[in-house]
Amino acid sequence: MKNLWNDRHAAQAKDQLDLLVYRSRLIGSEPKLCVWGGGNTSTKMVQKDHRGRTQLVLRIKGSGSDLKASTRSDFPPVAVGDLLDLLKRKQMSDEEMVDYVKHCLLDPKAPRPSIEVLLHAFVDQPDIDHTHADAILSITNTKHGRSIARRVFGSDLIWIPYVKPGFTLAKRMALAYRLQPEAKGAILEKHGLITWGRDAQTSYARTIEMISKAERYLTRARRKKRYWNPPAYRTESKARRDAWLFEMLPVIRRVVNQKGKKVLVHDDSPDVLAFVNARDSRRISQAGPATPDHMLRTKRLPLYLDLPGRDLNRLNPQGIVRQIESYAQAHERYFKNYRSLLGRAGFIQMLDPYPKVILVPGVGMITIGGNVHQANVVAEIYKHSISVMTQASVIDTYASLSERLAFEIEYWPLELYKLSLAPPEAECSGYVGLVTGAARGIGRAISEKLISLGAHVFLADLDFKAVCAQAEAINQKLKTGHATAVRMDVTKAESVGAGFQQLVLKCGGLDFLVSNAGIAHVSSIEEMKLDDWQRSLAVNATGHFLVAREAVRLLKRQGTGGSLVFIASKNVLAPGKDFGAYSAAKAAEAQLARILAIENGEYGIRANIVNPDGVFEDSGLWEHIGGDRAKSYGISRHRLEDYYRNRNLLKTRVFPQDVAESVAFLISTKSAKTTGCILTVDGGIKEAFPR
Repeated sequence: MKNLWNDRHAAQAKDQLDLLVYRSRLIGSEPKLCVWGGGNTSTKMVQKDHRGRTQLVLRIKGSGSDLKASTRSDFPPVAVGDLLDLLKRKQMSDEEMVDYVKHCLLDPKAPRPSIEVLLHAFVDQPDIDHTHADAILSITNTKHGRSIARRVFGSDLIWIPYVKPGFTLAKRMALAYRLQPEAKGAILEKHGLITWGRDAQTSYARTIEMISKAERYLTRARRKKRYWNPPAYRTESKARRDAWLFEMLPVIRRVVNQKGKKVLVHDDSPDVLAFVNARDSRRISQAGPATPDHMLRTKRLPLYLDLPGRDLNRLNPQGIVRQIESYAQAHERYFKNYRSLLGRAGFIQMLDPYPKVILVPGVGMITIGGNVHQANVVAEIYKHSISVMTQASVIDTYASLSERLAFEIEYWPLELYKLSLAPPEAECSGYVGLVTGAARGIGRAISEKLISLGAHVFLADLDFKAVCAQAEAINQKLKTGHATAVRMDVTKAESVGAGFQQLVLKCGGLDFLVSNAGIAHVSSIEEMKLDDWQRSLAVNATGHFLVAREAVRLLKRQGTGGSLVFIASKNVLAPGKDFGAYSAAKAAEAQLARILAIENGEYGIRANIVNPDGVFEDSGLWEHIGGDRAKSYGISRHRLEDYYRNRNLLKTRVFPQDVAESVAFLISTKSAKTTGCILTVDGGIKEAFPR
């Protein structure tokens, strides 16, 4: 473990609080020190309260904040003197502690301090760090952790047997510190490392020093016992893994979606595959979490899929569903068995009983979250668990919390409070969909609108360079990673299939399709070339058929319904002169959508149509046909937009964003009872009224 402290950077700090932020970011940016949202840091400093009185104040990380992105406002100020008065007490409930600490805040608008605020206050050291380093947990999470820790750290660290964070832990830590004040920190059994020092640099340096000692010990142990857990399963080829995931991820998503839409992420990194394939991994994975902090996102246990006869091909959809449902039923029993431990908080409802982590021998790990970011966080955290379980098994027998103690943390109101800090879910949170023809104009606007509502959108286009640029621009603008570019030729079944496979492998399933890709050609029927007619049909009719066919197959396999939206045209109902190839193909698209609505209503799959007219902004269409279209109307090219505007009843221009709003409505639950519908976005062209 490298000490990344930089004196030049630290010198830029204006005060102790700036140094705390600097130190916290150093710790938070190192994955081996703490996982997302975990760990806490503090400093004690002198400052004035609202009456101008000078007093000693504890600045400690707020509950649920992320160390690597911390700012000054993430460290609420708490009066140390008021907290030290609690040392006189013999016991204190969680509710009393939270209420008491709230009254000790110098800033009533500050975030709630960390659960471990009393521990930081009771230890008489200026700067304190609490981390959950893999190397430390690999030692503490063993059957003989205490004796191993004594061998590795000697008297440098105090051993604190496991107790739930809060008043009792803080009191035990204070008493132990008084007996061993020369120690550099403490090990909290099953819960990580505490270090302290006279200043920020010392506390941080001791964190690095202790973890480095643990890492060196583990390295020596691995040399002696390299093959701790030989493989029992072989890793399937990449092609077979992808084929299995393409078939099974939608099935898994159907089951876990019962408590809200979820996104599934697959990880087949070497460490993950080595773990899921190992002989003892099923047993070890069911022992419990590496640290209580992991449970908030990964749950107490993963689901380890049993392969009949150790053969992946024999694990059929029904078998997967049975195992997932069995997992959920086991969680429900677990909740009912220990619910009485919640006491007055016993009204708390059961959390989503379905797994957050699924381990598949030969394939890897599937993690589940409300969006890709959440699912990736789960994956990141569980990979830390894999590291801890693997290393602990090298030096001893891996051990975790008992089921009862785990429940106390998983359903602890102070831990669940962190979930309440998450922003409310967006309208389309957890939705996954594909938009074709997304490089410009209507397709781009639709993609951006749906992503702004929380959806994950795969932007498909034949112009891959352009659609990559659009996806990147949308992600930067909306500060998200929900836009993904896909190379797709909608006229080729292989290309369409590959695009949908990419979508499933990244997010696990599908909720909507916006079939938008199209081209236009201006010519009278009499003068039209056969190639131009066939090309229009290929893109504007067959292209919609191919993407819709693939979407329906996927949605039926997933079994959760879905929405198909077809961007057709005003020309479906009111065709125009010299626009025969386009109008005929678009009419075929509309009929295709109607048939899809008829055939798939019983599966909860809706199919609707949007008919725009004359969308000029950010459209490449008019660059190719604008002059010819103006000639058909007998006007000059520069008057074309005004012509389209003046021919509708509202005398208005139609923008890509207008079409996007209509699509968002047809995808959302606001239109849950609507299928086979034509929604016009044309300013009101009476000849094109649906009838």
